[in-house]
Amino acid sequence: MTQFLRALPLAPRPAPARLAGARLRWRQLWFPSLPTGVFSLLLAAALLVAGWHFLQWAVLHAHWRGTSSEACVGSDGACWAFVLARWKTWIVGPYPDAQLWRPWVGFALFAGFWAWAVRRPASASPGPVLWGFVLLPCLLLLLLAGGGPLPAVPATQWGGLLLTLAATLVTFVTALPLGLLLALGRRSRLPVLRWLCAGFVEGMRSVPLLAVLFVAATLLPMFLPPGWNLDLFTRALVAFALFNAAMAAEVFRGGLQTVGAGQLEAAATVGLGDFATLRLVVLPQAVRAVVPALVNILIAIVKETTLLSVIGLSDLLGAIENGAKSPEWSGEANILTSGQVFLALVYLAVCYGLSRYSRRLETHDGHPAR
Repeated sequence: MTQFLRALPLAPRPAPARLAGARLRWRQLWFPSLPTGVFSLLLAAALLVAGWHFLQWAVLHAHWRGTSSEACVGSDGACWAFVLARWKTWIVGPYPDAQLWRPWVGFALFAGFWAWAVRRPASASPGPVLWGFVLLPCLLLLLLAGGGPLPAVPATQWGGLLLTLAATLVTFVTALPLGLLLALGRRSRLPVLRWLCAGFVEGMRSVPLLAVLFVAATLLPMFLPPGWNLDLFTRALVAFALFNAAMAAEVFRGGLQTVGAGQLEAAATVGLGDFATLRLVVLPQAVRAVVPALVNILIAIVKETTLLSVIGLSDLLGAIENGAKSPEWSGEANILTSGQVFLALVYLAVCYGLSRYSRRLETHDGHPAR
């Protein structure tokens, strides 16, 4: 047997070179077979035709200057004059002009925080980012709402992208702890607590968000004690928080199930109590496992905020629709279409950025993004 064994290990060899060139790889990707190649050609032709028509509408025949609908006669080109004339209202809404520095500082703080979160090393702990998502909304609310040395600005004077950002962050920071408590309640040893948490989660997940918003807007004031007066924006935030807490509860429940029973037994062996085991052993692993899923919940919240316009709040979608209905811009349907394309591009940029960050977290955790 020893004559078949090598006495010395093999010397390291370079990695095999890729023999296939770029042209061959491109051909294998798009034309692996005749039916797939025909479908690729048809799809490419359709994309070229659609892209050419969009280029004509968005750039070549577009209207860029003007202060009223008279600048955008016809529907052969986009009305970017509408976007350029109304962008400030779409960003901050009817916020008082004398206090506009506060929303601009808020946007700068959020942009700085997001740039810091994205540029952090992939191996860094996600804990500081989660704490940032908790503390930043509190700071923004204090800055925007005012009080003390700052003049108070009610939520009725917020609007546009400012209202969308505030609703997204406040919903995210309130839904996460509620969802975690619900997930822990579903694992409780107390049957009543377990049934109540499970009933709330399953019931809320079975109802459309729009129905929950209508209940918060119309029925919730009837059940409040005398003297309590919650504005519409606060009631909408309550509805968003409860609905997304049920979604987050299922995410956290999946993360809690990734911690094996052996680790719980080991924690009990070294003398850790239930609370210490939860804080030191279970939660660090469970939260880290579900961070990409929590980013997906944040993306869903961003898109859900468009429902605020249905109950009468002027978020970014509502501000664009109200601008198209104003006397100076009412007229061609192409004006509203241009505003909606601008809205789609804003949401595409925000959601795509969050999606790329989520894929980065998934790749770092050992699960290759697909």
